Amino acid sequence: MLTPTKNAFLYSLIIAFGGFVFGLDIILISGTIKAITLEFGLSALEVGYIVSGPGWGALFGLICTSYFSDKFGRKNTALAIAALYTLSAIGSAYAPSAEFLFWSRFLGGLAFASLSLASMYIGEIAPPKSRGKLVGLNQLNIVIGIFVAQLFNYYIINATEQNADWAVNIGLHADNAWRWMLGAEIVPALLWFLALFIVPESPRWLALNGKENKAKQALTKITEPEALDKQMHEIVHSLNDTNHHALSLVQQFKLLCTPTMRTALIIGIVVTIIQPMTGMNAVLAYMPTIFSQLGGSESSAFGQTVMVGGIGLLFTVLALVFIDKLGRRPILLGGLSWAILSLGLVTLGFFNATYMLTAESVVALKDSVDISLLQPLLNVEFTSDFEFKQAVENVIGRESFVNLEGSIMTAATSINGLMVLIGIISFQCAYNFSLGPVVWILLSEVFTTKVRAVAIPLCGFVASVFGGIVVPLFFPWQLANMGAVSTFGLYLICCVIGLLFSYKVIPETKNKTIEEIELELASK
Repeated sequence: MLTPTKNAFLYSLIIAFGGFVFGLDIILISGTIKAITLEFGLSALEVGYIVSGPGWGALFGLICTSYFSDKFGRKNTALAIAALYTLSAIGSAYAPSAEFLFWSRFLGGLAFASLSLASMYIGEIAPPKSRGKLVGLNQLNIVIGIFVAQLFNYYIINATEQNADWAVNIGLHADNAWRWMLGAEIVPALLWFLALFIVPESPRWLALNGKENKAKQALTKITEPEALDKQMHEIVHSLNDTNHHALSLVQQFKLLCTPTMRTALIIGIVVTIIQPMTGMNAVLAYMPTIFSQLGGSESSAFGQTVMVGGIGLLFTVLALVFIDKLGRRPILLGGLSWAILSLGLVTLGFFNATYMLTAESVVALKDSVDISLLQPLLNVEFTSDFEFKQAVENVIGRESFVNLEGSIMTAATSINGLMVLIGIISFQCAYNFSLGPVVWILLSEVFTTKVRAVAIPLCGFVASVFGGIVVPLFFPWQLANMGAVSTFGLYLICCVIGLLFSYKVIPETKNKTIEEIELELASK
């Protein structure tokens, strides 16, 4: 029989595995952008809609999560979410049209509520001394899922480029590679669904719904015997004003807007805006596209993506090691400062870049495009990537440009690619060490049990608006119409705003119970 501490870890790990599926979902699409653009004849904004499809679904999913997690419990809601991930993956792999693909990904977006649900559940079962690490498992699983998706996409692209025997034998080729990429999510989603049957219901949810005996039974599995009575007393005492019955969603929302909850609400809303507006969602979803800006083959871009993902994974592990030692506040402030410097490198790299085609450089393109069309652009130097790409697209057409973008950028780009690569690697490390895990840990801590069924999904809703829709939807448009310099400069400014807010408002929460944090924030 496992000890209570090991049980808490096991249950947290299972719930957090939804983050792994989420990581797969948001990154597998990055390997398909070129293919679906050509297959369905998509514009830059239409590509953005496909990539941001889950963000639209998440808006509805998070609203429903508040109701279902309060009405039917955290565990049953997680089971429904796992089923939605599975259906979404099947539909995305099958998709006969862009519209079908969008709605399949929209369905997966309904399941993005797994992130807020994981913070809610783990925050309710984790011992205070290890809550940071356990809630951080959600972010670790996301990053592992991201890395696995990047690795999978890389090997699929290599296999199709080289016509590997194993790929030919299973019917994998360039035209259907994107379907294999999106279908890779099916098996993990099914495994998560089955594993969730091991997890018990949250004892705090049981107590909130007047089931104190069951709550104590569940608490016994995750709390040391000597601390059991004290912990149960604190939970019951914190719920006294609800008469041991869950407040309605409307009542919870009204309570959330009271002066005693105001500081917690402000922290929750602002950090879930700042987190995606740093641009990490765009960097992750379009990383191969970003690296194609530097010049290089498609497989080279995917190889660089895998390298960045692997390094980022290491820093997520380091964050979990130090989060309960250094505390949330120092890591958040240090990570945002680090992100500012990193994005500064990326912005500077693109700012100093030039783009020019020469008679010698276009020779490599003669087998793919009529190079006579490019004659008006020869020896014309562009200092803006988006102006250069628009000029090329105007003379050879959008379809040809989308198909040859990597080769054209390789032929024309003069850039300190190492500076940009280091900046992106550094930015991902900073994000994975700080903003990535700390934001979800804070959400699991600053909201009292009475309102968390509304508060955490509400913050998740805000995160989905900015991270699931605004950032990935407009990123292709930004690159096409504003250029890389303005795009990454905007993300840098958002990091500066986040640093100033965190320094002024966010307190330290490590080693405190949810009830203790509630009292501290209510006094502000």
